Amino acid sequence: MASTLMRPISFPEIGFGDQDQDGNSALLELDRGLKSSRTGEQCEAISKFPALFERYPFPILINSALLKLAEVFRQETPGSNFVRVCVVEVVESCGRHLDKLINVDEFLRRITTVMHSNDPLARALTLRTLGWMSGVVGENRQVQHLIREALDAKDSVELQAAIMASEKYAAKSKTFAMNMCERLTHMIGGLATPVDVKLQLIQVFQHMHHDAETAATVRSLCLELLKEYPTQRVVITTLHTLTQLAAHILVDIPQQVDLLMGYLKSEARLGVRQAVLGELGYLAEAAPHAWSAENVETLIEFTRASRHNAAITTTALCVLASLTSAPAIPSVSLTPECGLVDLCRECVYDGSIKVSCRAIQLFTNIAIYMHEEQKNSIVCEEAHCAALSLLQCVISASQVDESNGNDESIVPSGLRMCLVCAVLLSRTNPDIMCDLATTLTDALADNMLSVCGCQLICEALASLGGTHGDVLTPHLVTILKFIQKYTHEAPLSSHKTKLLVTLVTLVMQIFHGHVWSTQARSAVVAASKCVNQWAAFCMARQASRYGHHSLAGGIYVLLSWRVCSDQQHFWVSALTELSSGEASTIAFTERAGERADNRDRADSLTKANSHLHRALSSLKAASTASQPMTFCQEYVRLRAETFMCHAQLLHACLSLRTAPPPAIAASLATSARDDLLRCGRVSQQLAKSARDFNNLASQYGNLYQSVFDADPQTLCNIALLQQGSLLVAQGIEIITRPSAGQLTDDYTGPDLTTITSKLGCGDSVETHTLIATLEEATSMVRRLAQVCCEVKPVREQHLQLLQGISEVLTSVPLPYPRFFFQTLQKTTITLALLPQPRTPGDPISVQTSSQLAIKVEGVIGHGKRPGLFRSVHSVTLTVNSTIQNRPQHTLDVKTEPNETLTQTVEPHNDFFAAQFLLGFPIPGLYQVSVDTSVTDDNDDAWQTGPRHTLNVRSQEDPSSKASVPQAPRPAPPSQYIPPAAQGASIPPPGVSTLPPPTPGTSGPPAPPAQQFSIPRPGLP
Repeated sequence: MASTLMRPISFPEIGFGDQDQDGNSALLELDRGLKSSRTGEQCEAISKFPALFERYPFPILINSALLKLAEVFRQETPGSNFVRVCVVEVVESCGRHLDKLINVDEFLRRITTVMHSNDPLARALTLRTLGWMSGVVGENRQVQHLIREALDAKDSVELQAAIMASEKYAAKSKTFAMNMCERLTHMIGGLATPVDVKLQLIQVFQHMHHDAETAATVRSLCLELLKEYPTQRVVITTLHTLTQLAAHILVDIPQQVDLLMGYLKSEARLGVRQAVLGELGYLAEAAPHAWSAENVETLIEFTRASRHNAAITTTALCVLASLTSAPAIPSVSLTPECGLVDLCRECVYDGSIKVSCRAIQLFTNIAIYMHEEQKNSIVCEEAHCAALSLLQCVISASQVDESNGNDESIVPSGLRMCLVCAVLLSRTNPDIMCDLATTLTDALADNMLSVCGCQLICEALASLGGTHGDVLTPHLVTILKFIQKYTHEAPLSSHKTKLLVTLVTLVMQIFHGHVWSTQARSAVVAASKCVNQWAAFCMARQASRYGHHSLAGGIYVLLSWRVCSDQQHFWVSALTELSSGEASTIAFTERAGERADNRDRADSLTKANSHLHRALSSLKAASTASQPMTFCQEYVRLRAETFMCHAQLLHACLSLRTAPPPAIAASLATSARDDLLRCGRVSQQLAKSARDFNNLASQYGNLYQSVFDADPQTLCNIALLQQGSLLVAQGIEIITRPSAGQLTDDYTGPDLTTITSKLGCGDSVETHTLIATLEEATSMVRRLAQVCCEVKPVREQHLQLLQGISEVLTSVPLPYPRFFFQTLQKTTITLALLPQPRTPGDPISVQTSSQLAIKVEGVIGHGKRPGLFRSVHSVTLTVNSTIQNRPQHTLDVKTEPNETLTQTVEPHNDFFAAQFLLGFPIPGLYQVSVDTSVTDDNDDAWQTGPRHTLNVRSQEDPSSKASVPQAPRPAPPSQYIPPAAQGASIPPPGVSTLPPPTPGTSGPPAPPAQQFSIPRPGLP
């Protein structure tokens, strides 16, 4: 059992069978397992708690679950220690949810009861549980006392658990850290303390960084330990502790680097040198600005002196590469003749491949920095030549022999790093990029690499073609030969299939923006037919992403009936209709030497709109609860709306000839003082088109703000489409509203550089195409502005330019973004509102004199790669209460029944909570909605949702209603008494006035009312 504490227990991904099961039902189900008399059933129930916490991470449920686990931990039953081990693992794996524990004292009371047990293993498990709870109870004096007492334990397992707990609490509590310094120093200096225990105690010092005084005391103690215990294990552990301590304090980093450099020069033990280089590498990544020029020179001299040891040289070059890869390079004078560049020249041609690869990485960092900061291209060219030479050496050295000729998974050592460095260097100069493309294509043609090696080469070529497609054009024949070669070898293995997909991608990059040749199209179609369905779909997807919609549509048609579910069929059918619609818009422009008529152009746009609406219907059919395809549907809808707006614009431009202005148009324009009325209907239609394009741009902006998880390329695509709509609207307003659409002399069009630089995606060929299209349309808008200044009002010249702008924006094939097909980052927000009605859908009853407290709890969920593009910094909750049916008798009340409240919270461990106090002063039925938006680290707002609603019924308070004074009923006309405050007043006509009663007297008694006996019907 003691060995169980030395290794973690990994719980499998155990979920719950019922996906619609709520948290309370799941907890009750697990509680039945905890109360079982069988140890196995108890452990099975405990193993499901991490999944329960991840699925329902709300404080009330977590508090109840942890209290149940603490109760199981306290019980003394056969096999209870193994159950406790499972509980410890649950507490360790769910550390991010422990701060949601509400009844902390009760939890501690149940856990610490086991510390009085006679079983040292049970006490050790208790100490480990308390150690993982340090983030919640770090300042608890009772727990700290238990840990200090446990350091005197004689049992080794309990002592190791106490040391682990001491390390956790020293990192959280300043008081505990200061009180433990002397105790730890005494234990380390004691002769009875074993060496392994001393090494563990030394590691506790690295967490004592709460203030400068404590850190200085600990640092002096560790330096004394280095002098008193010069053994290798103690030196390595102490240096690691000092490094971690300095990284937290920051002010001690220069002294720590100097200390490590001293050991690097004076130590002869290889183990200590490797450890010192590892610590230097950590400090190089953590604080490269704290290194001095002397430190860098010392490391360079050490690297030169240790050339006989390849391992030491490789590690030293890694440290230098980490230093030079940081944005803040140490204060080193970088010149082509400096010592760092000379070291790269010496090591890049070393006999060891590992040393050469690390040297070329260092050389690349220096060359790129000098190119960006000093505009020095000499070092870049020299580094590029060295990278190509090393690449050829790696390829030659990795030639597959006869024994391993059939092994497709062999990857040459250092090939990936050489390719990465060569691609980075090629982006500094287009000539270097052409040389690299030639070298890589020749390496493919020589057939000296395995399939996986060829895959790396093709990925490097795809990286080049993704930014400059023309670089690959001279090598089209070689790439097509490879595609035909693998097509004839079908059926293919998984590695060859992946390579074939990459080769087809290279061909699509080459023909991006160009007309396909018959040979290339036939080769790609044949390749799509000889692979499996998934590989064929990947080829079609790449064709859609690079704008080859006609080719993609042909592949989608074959795949639509080769799927295994209805959702997939509708998804592929939607892509088929999508490709057909996009291909129909460029069918006229692909005719050689023929220009389509504007009416035919409008018809093609209308046809494309019909295809896209059919695709939208298929997307709705393919949507499920787990995959709603919201972005795909909205993107296709806006694309269809774009085609329809352009078609209506073309019809409006043609209306000047089909429906000329009437004969009285001039007199109407004179009387209304509007020259546009001289043109007849065309002015009104153009104004409507301007409004449609402005509305379309607004919808693109809303779509942009709703895709928090989209990659930068997708966001750039949406932003450029929005700018295209705004550009058309501006061109129309130049004609219809000369004062509002007037351009300045320095007008340069939409600020596309800001968009691409902010998103960091201006280097891709897809973005280049959209930017070139917008720039051409911008030049036509400027020409339109000049014509409007010369000729007024609307003439055929203006409309021809508008038609040209529309044709430019719609005739270029649109590359569909990656987020349309693939989601690399997934972020979900789940809200829980309190209170909830007893029956779903029923309203919550409140009184008009009271207020309703609404508590909103939320959880942020992530996919496999959280924070890949952006992360949630804060969450904004907006609560709106709107009255639905207001009673008739409250219409005169001036109190505003609707209310809007907003609160911004920062999530902690992906959990956030907020409370709102709403009043409902007017009786009636209200709808309370909670909208969610997030802000990322760059302070950009995103309307991510979700949106939850509650129904609240406000009722009048009977007590407040009774206390309200009622207005006196008016007296009957026969008893009209004028008010005394108004003096004598004339009564209304026909009304007699009674004399006022005399004080102290009462009037004559009223005669009794006569009673009449009226017989009931049917009685005698």
